[in-house]
Amino acid sequence: MSVFKTPLGRVRGKGSAKDGTQTFWHQRLTAIALIPLATTFAGLMIALTGDNYESAVAAMRSPLVGVAMLMFLLVGFYHMSIGLAHVVEDYVHSELGKIALIIIVKLGCLGLGLACVLSVLKLSFGSAA
Repeated sequence: MSVFKTPLGRVRGKGSAKDGTQTFWHQRLTAIALIPLATTFAGLMIALTGDNYESAVAAMRSPLVGVAMLMFLLVGFYHMSIGLAHVVEDYVHSELGKIALIIIVKLGCLGLGLACVLSVLKLSFGSAA
């Protein structure tokens, strides 16, 4: 069945649809999931406009809001890491630079995502200081 492989696919050992379809579907599914999550986040931010810090903390202590924010952060950072990795793969032509930038993108998204999750958890469980 090597007839259907591209020349580059034969060289790399990855034929058509061996790697790209999984990230394609992950990016599409996270994009769909982000529609209601981002709408919820934007609605919460609009609702909290003009309120003081204590009312914002009180809103974050609601379990429903905390779970929604955690889902928004986790799905959003995963979606961002997939998208930025694709940008690097498409526009960086040096193999060493590509690998280095993808590592930086993945670790950066992981670090920022964990920092945001920690912030939401601190607000949700009462340690707002």
